[in-house]
Amino acid sequence: MAGHRKAEKDAIELLEEAWDGELPVDPVRIAKELGVEVIGVSFKKDVSGALVKKEGETDPTILLNIKDSRTRKRFSCAHELGHYILRSSEPKPQYEYVDYRDQNSSTGTIEEERYANSFAASLLMPEPAVKALHEQGLPTLRLAKKFGVSPEAMGNRLDNLGLS
Repeated sequence: MAGHRKAEKDAIELLEEAWDGELPVDPVRIAKELGVEVIGVSFKKDVSGALVKKEGETDPTILLNIKDSRTRKRFSCAHELGHYILRSSEPKPQYEYVDYRDQNSSTGTIEEERYANSFAASLLMPEPAVKALHEQGLPTLRLAKKFGVSPEAMGNRLDNLGLS
């Protein structure tokens, strides 16, 4: 649970710095504000994204699978931003990281994956905005559309915020 709280806190801080208040939150724009380039590439279907930094370069690049849906790419971008934020606090950060669609990433059995998933959810679906729109009675599907996420991601966020 501590990792979830840190991810939420880190996402809130980033939103305060870089979010214009408009929904849906634009993770690509936020990445660019941080100096992180975002590029679409053709990955195998088992790869959703990657965070890479070539030797000698100062900033990493987020690579997104161009074959993915818009909502999947948005979540992958926010997820990779989570890896970036977490690793940026390391003395000599290593950024070469590929996210595969496997059991570990989907169930969140690896601590850093749980952090990145919580960070992405918190970034794309800021708690105050979710609560305000939920109180207006918007159903999950409309909320998902408003936040630019999948209905499953929205349902998970509502569950995690105790709103379902």
